This record gives sequence, structure tokens and C-alpha cells, in this order.
Amino acid sequence: MDKEAAILRRDLGRAETGLGGRYPQELRARVVNWAHRRHATGVSWEEIKRELGQRSDTVRRWYVEGGSAKALVPVRVIAPAAPARVLSVVSWAGLRIDGLTPSEAAALLREFG
Repeated sequence: MDKEAAILRRDLGRAETGLGGRYPQELRARVVNWAHRRHATGVSWEEIKRELGQRSDTVRRWYVEGGSAKALVPVRVIAPAAPARVLSVVSWAGLRIDGLTPSEAAALLREFG
């Protein structure tokens, strides 16, 4: 473990968060900056968490939250297109033709019906 990780681990342990409390913003920023550098070199989030003495994915969550937008953005919901009608035609002799559109099925029945 490097010196900076040891200092961050110590500071995280000293932070008085209480039940449901939050770590100080300055400490969070230091941790995220360090974690970003470590992760960029190929170190896994599990290893980063272990180096900082964390049991949950708090640091990774801080990292992700720091880069994502916090505002609501408008979305447009588009209804899916109605599924195309697909038919099957079965002859008296047992011949089955699948995947026909209604117009193709009608033409087939007119031709051979």
C-alpha cells in the first residue's frame, strides 16, 4: 500500500460520519482523485476498496456520481411499432407455409384455394 493510500485510510477511519452520516466533501474529493488514478493504472475496484479499508462500494459510487449529471433530463417515450401480422397457411395435405403477410396469404389462397 502506498503512503497516500495509508493517509486516506487513516482519514476515512477518523471521519465522524455517524449513522447515515456523510464523509466530508474535501475527503471524498481526495479519495476519488486517488481512486481515479489507481483505477486508470488497471487496479480493480475490489483492490482499491481493500487498500482503503472499505467494506462497501462507497468509493466506486463516489467516483461514478462525480462524473454523472445530477439534473433531470427530458426524455421522449416512443411507442414500439405494431408487430407485423404474420400468418401461416396449412393445406389439406399438411403442407405448411409460415411467415406470410395477410396479402400474401390471401394471394396464395386465391391461387390454390
